[in-house]
Amino acid sequence: MSADPFGTAALRSSTLDGWVASPTRLAEDAAAEADLVTVGYRDRLLTELAANAADAAAAAGVVGELSIWVDGDELHVANTGEPLTVEGVRSLAALRVSAKTPTGGQIGRFGVGFTATATVADRVEVRSRTGSIVFDRAETVEAVREAGLSVDTVPVLRLVWPSKVEPAEGFDTEVVLSLREPSGPLIEAMLAQAPDLVVELAALQRITVGGVEIEAERSAGPGVADDEASSAIVTVSVSGAGSSSTQRWLEVTRGGTRWLVDADGGRTPDHDVLRAPTPTDIELSLPCRCITDLALTPDRRHLHPRAEIRYAAAGYVDLLLLLDPVRRLQLVPELHLARNRDDVRLIEAVREQLRDTAWLPGADGEALLPSRSVVLIGLTDRLAEILAEHFADLVHPDISLAQHLPTMGRLGVEELGLAALAERLGGLQHEPSWWHDLYEALAPLVSTGREVEELGALPIPRSDGRMSVGVRGLFVSDRIATPMRWIPTVHTDARHSLLERLGVQELSVTDALADPALRVLIEDIDPEGAGDDGLAAEICAVLRADPDAAVPTWLATLPLLDTDGELRPADELLLPDSPLLSVLVDDHPFGVVDDEVVSECGAGELRRLGVGWGFLTVDDELPVAPDHDLPDEEDWWDTLPDAPERLTAVRDLDLIDDRSWSEALTMMATDEDIAPLLADRDGYTSWWLRRHAEVDGLLLGEYRAPSDEILAGIIDPLDHPHADALVGALARLEPDTAVDADLLLTRLGDPERDISAGAAVMVHAAVVAACRRGVIDPADVEVPERVRTIAGIVTERAVVVDQPWFLQAVPDLEAVLAGPTITPADAEVLATLLDLPLGSEEYTATVRDPGDTATWAHPEAVRFGAERGVEVPRGQVRLHDELWISLRSADSRRDIRVRWWVEDGVTHLELRATSTS
Repeated sequence: MSADPFGTAALRSSTLDGWVASPTRLAEDAAAEADLVTVGYRDRLLTELAANAADAAAAAGVVGELSIWVDGDELHVANTGEPLTVEGVRSLAALRVSAKTPTGGQIGRFGVGFTATATVADRVEVRSRTGSIVFDRAETVEAVREAGLSVDTVPVLRLVWPSKVEPAEGFDTEVVLSLREPSGPLIEAMLAQAPDLVVELAALQRITVGGVEIEAERSAGPGVADDEASSAIVTVSVSGAGSSSTQRWLEVTRGGTRWLVDADGGRTPDHDVLRAPTPTDIELSLPCRCITDLALTPDRRHLHPRAEIRYAAAGYVDLLLLLDPVRRLQLVPELHLARNRDDVRLIEAVREQLRDTAWLPGADGEALLPSRSVVLIGLTDRLAEILAEHFADLVHPDISLAQHLPTMGRLGVEELGLAALAERLGGLQHEPSWWHDLYEALAPLVSTGREVEELGALPIPRSDGRMSVGVRGLFVSDRIATPMRWIPTVHTDARHSLLERLGVQELSVTDALADPALRVLIEDIDPEGAGDDGLAAEICAVLRADPDAAVPTWLATLPLLDTDGELRPADELLLPDSPLLSVLVDDHPFGVVDDEVVSECGAGELRRLGVGWGFLTVDDELPVAPDHDLPDEEDWWDTLPDAPERLTAVRDLDLIDDRSWSEALTMMATDEDIAPLLADRDGYTSWWLRRHAEVDGLLLGEYRAPSDEILAGIIDPLDHPHADALVGALARLEPDTAVDADLLLTRLGDPERDISAGAAVMVHAAVVAACRRGVIDPADVEVPERVRTIAGIVTERAVVVDQPWFLQAVPDLEAVLAGPTITPADAEVLATLLDLPLGSEEYTATVRDPGDTATWAHPEAVRFGAERGVEVPRGQVRLHDELWISLRSADSRRDIRVRWWVEDGVTHLELRATSTS
């Protein structure tokens, strides 16, 4: 190899000749280099050397590697690639002259980037496989002086000398810088810059700085829809010094621009700079890194005046399309964050593409044009899944948040409120279950009254197959699952708690049956028509939903088909196998329900409507008059002191065949609804049965309950398996009417009956009490032919004892008592009823001797009061050793010894044998 393969001697001679010929030229070269060193290429040493290394690797078509190490005060920067050439040496020794062609993909094109070496060194050596050269400030000064020039400052990189030192092994070129300052800060800065440089300089794969290896590996990225764009994953690994780290970049290339973002979703830096491809001084606020091939000024810090930064926007949308929905929106640049005019222009260009290109993630996964998109704040994945079929313009749920609304709004996206959503849902045809799922998904969006109001026009499927707009007038029911033509209800499969929050009302079976609209429907049925158009089946389905629901009495007027094909009110019909049919008279007015109606409606539900099975009842919550079409109702009403608070009565009792009363009573006693009426003595049912129902030739009121032992012997017990359950319809001790009193008194006078004296007295007392209360008028009671005395015998001649002392004188065979205790008033009433004299009227009694006068303080008087259970009375007391009275009647006179007697207010007492005065 020649000692001077690049002709450096000739280059030095030519340059020195020029300086000698024009010393000003020397000063200009020195000043120009100083400007580049202090201004243009400050802090760009590694950037420029890496760019040269990348150009060399690209020119040679090899993998670019750059290695940096320090040896003493020398910084070594070695690279692979095309070695030094004659043209390269001439470019290095010239100012603003480059050997690179602009069309070859080369980075350097102005020939000034190598000047960065002069920022840190006064001696720069370039060693290459094809030869080596040296730039040295000291030797340049010496050469200038030898040429006869006297100057204070000379450029370092104008005069070049040959060198024989070869590059380090494994490298094609090596730059050695004799540093003016310590290398530590410089190496530290290079370590920080290297990870970005391997990304920016695609031809440079690896940079090693002092044992730390920074390597970029490029692999295919996700597919890009447009063939004019491509993507790659750039993985930057940093290893050495006992630690390692990795960063992955997603890169999209379109034309001469590359847009990059952290492939793993790392935080976007607050600001960056434009890279072309290495960093410029143009600050950018865009959240993605931009590497472009736009022309720069010679110092590579600013755009060339003819460069249009808007062109760099190409590929931004391509990058966003590869990201998840949230990140796409996060990477939308905002004008208010722009840092300079270039930043503004680039942001405007990007936003223009974002407005005019489909990139916004849609709910169905397709990209949307922002100006034709809507966002529903709070949209969930489930709601999006449901709506996607009909809302192709709905943006993805991940970005349907209030915090993203300003960003999307500035791009032309419109907000879809709940009111607009409800309006757009109108007219959709789906199964009720689809609407339920929609309400389930909508529910989380409804938290205040405002949202409730906005959903006022929400479509809601009804049980009858129609759709309602809004909840007004709609009902839901926990029990009713069938449609009701008179009340609009939400379809069971569509029901959701959201609808109740919106205002749908809860409906009970009782409310549904009592609805006035149903009553109108029933009243509008043509009784001459062929049927009820299925209304009965609907009503019975509602009844079936709640066996305990109250049924309005007017539902009994519902027309139903009978076996003759005619419509008749439900309460005029019986079920086909009704046991009531077996106890009715032959000419009863009831019809029989058609079998098909029974099959459709159900026997149990028809019975609740009023169709007869057993006995039917009349119910009136507040009766005011005897107007319920009950037989003899007015007569019963007249027995009441006031109108009853409620009327519940068995109807049609007058239609029972007299031969069937035993079976009829069994039916009533075993009916849980009617059985209580049989115990209500004052109620209509018991009242009518006592007076009209006959069993074995006697009225029911002429029998007693078997358990009623008080009337044993007086009233015969009813021989019936449910006799005790009929107690309200049977006779009792206390008479309700004069007829009842007649029965009791007549039975007492029946000599064929074995009745005790006590029972007779109790009957007398009960009849007298009824008269005293005004229940019975004694004048209405028939006088019995015979009476029963306290001797238990029946006689036609007797007296009613009206004074207790007369019991000592009147024979038991004649004495009749009005009660367990003798009171003149009761005795007088009984005497009237039995048409008997009083004892005090029939007999005259006189105390035979006056006796000894005493007071009630006398022991005998005290004993007498205690025995009778009365307080010590007042008045005179006369004591007798033997007390005799003369008792006279119209046809007899006799003397009778008694223990005590009252005559003219004086109490006469017989002394006991042991008593003393």
